[in-house]
Amino acid sequence: MSRSARIPALALLAAAAAAFGCRNDWRTDMWYQPSIRPEEAPRPQPDRSVPLGAGPRYESRDDTEDLKDPVPATPRSLARGQALFAARCSPCHGKDGRGGGPVSRLFPPAPDLAYVKVRERSDGFVWGTVSYGGKAMPPAREGLTVQDRWDLVNWVREIQRVAPVVTVPPLPPEAPPGGGGTP
Repeated sequence: MSRSARIPALALLAAAAAAFGCRNDWRTDMWYQPSIRPEEAPRPQPDRSVPLGAGPRYESRDDTEDLKDPVPATPRSLARGQALFAARCSPCHGKDGRGGGPVSRLFPPAPDLAYVKVRERSDGFVWGTVSYGGKAMPPAREGLTVQDRWDLVNWVREIQRVAPVVTVPPLPPEAPPGGGGTP
């Protein structure tokens, strides 16, 4: 083929490549893949799939009532629980777990952990309360491992061991002593 014949053939080949081979529908990078918007629900898990590292799934703290504490209350567990309590729980429950933390001035007061009704709860229920929250308590499991939450349970039990039992919860700050008010 002569040089003058090759130029139109190459031009025709380039035009065909431009027309048919340069579409973007073949791309597989993340820019062109479907994405989940923040307001959308995540994609459902495939049938019969199990997430890696999955354990039992509980819907609420009531489902954890029968759990037994698998972490012994060793000095290491108590030290870790105390540090986590100071960082995560003391703003509401106070540094000694007796209620009256600084957040309690703005929201419903957190209960005194020495209160008899709190003491009567099982370790599993306390773990579930940390994990899934309570009536006024938000869930606190984010950023905590299962071990961390059991360490917190051990520290709560230590607080209860050294604190005197409270049989009657204190009155809310706005209620006058003696239950006064209009009849």
